Amino acid sequence: MASASVPGSSTQRPPWEAIVAVAAVVSLALWPVEIREAFGLPAHPLIIHVPVVFVPILGLAVLALAFNARWFDRFGVLVAAFSVVTLAATLLAVGAGEAFRKERLRDFPELVNDPTLHDHADAGITVRLAMVILTALVVGMLFAKRAPTAVRIALRVLAVLFALTAIVFVIRTGHLGAKLAWGDDQLRVR
Repeated sequence: MASASVPGSSTQRPPWEAIVAVAAVVSLALWPVEIREAFGLPAHPLIIHVPVVFVPILGLAVLALAFNARWFDRFGVLVAAFSVVTLAATLLAVGAGEAFRKERLRDFPELVNDPTLHDHADAGITVRLAMVILTALVVGMLFAKRAPTAVRIALRVLAVLFALTAIVFVIRTGHLGAKLAWGDDQLRVR
């Protein structure tokens, strides 16, 4: 006797790809959020540690999956979900950075022409954009399993490029932020 799959039965697999895709879109609602404080401290220096750690891990995972189709079949949904979490953390970190910058410029107007501060902000914006595109590409790869080979290859190549971009710019942003906090041309966390 053949068994039929009944909607809602325990044998039916949840649509993880669709869930991750919806989560990616919903995470974009965090774009305008500017958290100023967390536990009585400036939020930006606290929140940035999540993308500083997660972006390179995600980038390396995307590189591994882009070059091994079997790994993508096995871990693609997990990496896409991790990409959504990393995107959300990045959006919150950049928003907190924008709030922190406004506060510092209000308190220290002489910083308005600080090139390191502007470079740090621009690099953070680049990380945010790279993460939005990278997440879209990784989620897109989930849905392109039956697409023509050229489309799948194009998605992989773009994912590799944006993974590398995100890694490079999160390092650059962190370096410039450390220079601001601890270097000669400083924006002290006061």
